[in-house]
Amino acid sequence: FSGVKATYLLAVAFLEILRFSGSGGILSATLNKSNSSFGCVFEYLLTPNLTPAVTQCLTAVVHRAFETMLSWLEERTSDIGEESNVRESVLSVHAGFLIKSMSQRDEHVRDLSVKLLTQLKEKFPQVLWNSSCLDLLLISVHNELTSGPVSDPAWVATIRSLYQKIAREWITSALSYAPCTTQGLIQENFCKPSGAQRTQHTADVVSLLSEIRICIGKNDWNGIRTANIPAVMDSAAAASGARKEAPDITLEVLSTAVVSATVKCNHAGEIAGMRRLFSTMGGLNMGVSPPGTQSGQAPQSFDEVFLSKFVRLLQDFVVTAEKQPIDNSQFRETCSQATALLLDHLVSDSRTNLEGFSQLIRLLCWCPAYISTPDAMETGIYIWTWLVSAAPSLGPLVLAELVDAWLWTMDTKRGLFASDMKYCGPDAKLRPHLIPGEPEAPPEKDPVEAIIAHRLWLGFFIDRFEVVRHDSIEQLLLLGRMLQGMMKSPTHFSHHPAATGTFFTAMQLGLNFCSCQDQFNLQKCNMGLQLLEDRVYRAALGWFAYAPEFYESPNKSFAQREAQSVSIFVHNLQNTSSTDSGSKPQGREGELNTADQIHPVWGSVDNYATAKEKRKQLLLMLSQNEADRLEVWAQPINTKDTSTFRGKISSDKWIDHCRTAFAVDPRIALSMPMRFPTNATLQSEITQLVQTHILELRTIPEALPFFITPKAVDENSALLQQLPHWAPCSVTQALEFFTSPYKGHPRVMAYVLRVMETYPPETVTFFMPQLVQSLRYDDG
Repeated sequence: FSGVKATYLLAVAFLEILRFSGSGGILSATLNKSNSSFGCVFEYLLTPNLTPAVTQCLTAVVHRAFETMLSWLEERTSDIGEESNVRESVLSVHAGFLIKSMSQRDEHVRDLSVKLLTQLKEKFPQVLWNSSCLDLLLISVHNELTSGPVSDPAWVATIRSLYQKIAREWITSALSYAPCTTQGLIQENFCKPSGAQRTQHTADVVSLLSEIRICIGKNDWNGIRTANIPAVMDSAAAASGARKEAPDITLEVLSTAVVSATVKCNHAGEIAGMRRLFSTMGGLNMGVSPPGTQSGQAPQSFDEVFLSKFVRLLQDFVVTAEKQPIDNSQFRETCSQATALLLDHLVSDSRTNLEGFSQLIRLLCWCPAYISTPDAMETGIYIWTWLVSAAPSLGPLVLAELVDAWLWTMDTKRGLFASDMKYCGPDAKLRPHLIPGEPEAPPEKDPVEAIIAHRLWLGFFIDRFEVVRHDSIEQLLLLGRMLQGMMKSPTHFSHHPAATGTFFTAMQLGLNFCSCQDQFNLQKCNMGLQLLEDRVYRAALGWFAYAPEFYESPNKSFAQREAQSVSIFVHNLQNTSSTDSGSKPQGREGELNTADQIHPVWGSVDNYATAKEKRKQLLLMLSQNEADRLEVWAQPINTKDTSTFRGKISSDKWIDHCRTAFAVDPRIALSMPMRFPTNATLQSEITQLVQTHILELRTIPEALPFFITPKAVDENSALLQQLPHWAPCSVTQALEFFTSPYKGHPRVMAYVLRVMETYPPETVTFFMPQLVQSLRYDDG
């Protein structure tokens, strides 16, 4: 290099760095792909007859400019409102330029474009769901090939192969994290008139999409991603508009996209046609008066007429659902037409009837929550996906309404939150007297339907979380509000055996959200995220405070999907870093310092980091046992033994687990023998813990067998003096104390009689043979 060339290249480098650091690399105020400063940088590389040394230097300049652009975007990750929209527009402009640059004849420029685009996707994954980038990627295959001055078959084949490879990777990656939103964007691409009329590139798009499919089992990506969660796959099937009756869902992206796009276009055409007809006829004058008289009422506009109609129809569906099942096909048709009207109004950019359209959005979000059936929720997910894909600006509004509706279902104890519905599983029907109190009457509505509706809904929330986690703090905070409300108390959740998968999917969403504390845009929320993480752990451990149960569903794949949901939660928990900020009590600003205060979730803790790791290991062990149990229930004759690959738990570790469980909630420790009935170490440690903390357990009948023992009766133990203060147990447990090992001890008999008095005569009469038989042990 001569000094002049070196000085010139250095000046070029400084110029491009300044260009990207000033405005993010945008050349003018109007944002479009031709305004990307990468156009200037790439022009250097397209200069003919460059020497290898100069090419290397210019390539380094491109990389340095790219890094400057990444830094500019990263500094603005915490922006909200209009600043956030500008940031995402800049990202979209640069991604669009790199997509178009992949068609350059210069191989070095093509390779550089692909490399930079890949890095951009890894750094800012939200670009995967940018509709303009996806549209550009799908149409560039044809547009860039036909725009060349000379037809070169070899070049055409190379570019076609490259575009299809990148587009396939792009769409597959987007589907693996957010299948609902991705399918919605693909459907919107088919719906656009500009896309439907370009028949030349249809073959390329069809060829590309026909090879892409997602399913519960093996997919085109490595490892476990969001789309592997059964709830997300169920939600994706609903968002696609396809009804899947097969046990294993396999979504054909092309066929479902074409069918759903056709349906959406039909509804949009209906609304547009009715609007034109309404306008041609001069509107609908509801107050037409006879000739010669003055009209008493102003004519209504098209939007006013149909808004009031759809609002009334949706309200009628809610009222009907409280009394009888609704017509699901009619409900879907009405919601689809209302959505088409809403989107048509947005396209017209009208500012009239804002209150009416806000009410319509609210009803479209709330109706599935009110109805709480799987069919209604599938319709809801289809509609919500349509809204956020066709009009991304509605995303925060739709999510805000959905979060409010979700918290309402929690307050009204529906579905996953039907915590007051006790012992409603199969065990309660077969053995109604094994539980304290009178058996409850079966509910009027099947609780499983509402639980499945919540599972579908959760899948949609997880999908939206993956889309907005990097680019929309407003929507992230909305999800955080929902999770904080949901995890506020571990007693919010139903313990119906059919809710297992749904419950652990909710815990999965909580852990995924807590992982955002490493993101730059949520660093100011570290304390809240740590508190939320503790609440997720507490709620998840609360599931194991009850005896394990099984649910037999008519759907053969239900049990397998429940087991898979728990297994994915276990996998995610194992990969959660244990060296998080909560283990550093004197760390950076915003962290939770529990050294000198009572923790709001765990109470008094001597060593937060150590106790947290113990709770995590306890949750891992119990969750893995739950997953294995459900796997065996789903596939009892499966010869694959998964337990042999896990390390054996030592006696000391069992004692540690037991003490940790007892410190969190004594009910968890008392339920562990039901899961591990042959573990003598566990039984012995729980007995010791119960007898040591007996005054704290008076409200827990499950603790009785650990201190009312034949040995305690023989020795007339002082522990039996607690029985007058103990909560009543079940009839069957009380009858056990009539047997000979307890020898009619007066304190035990007094407790049994008190328990019997709490039940109506017909219940006691049912057990009369057992009572008579037990009298032979009565010495009196």
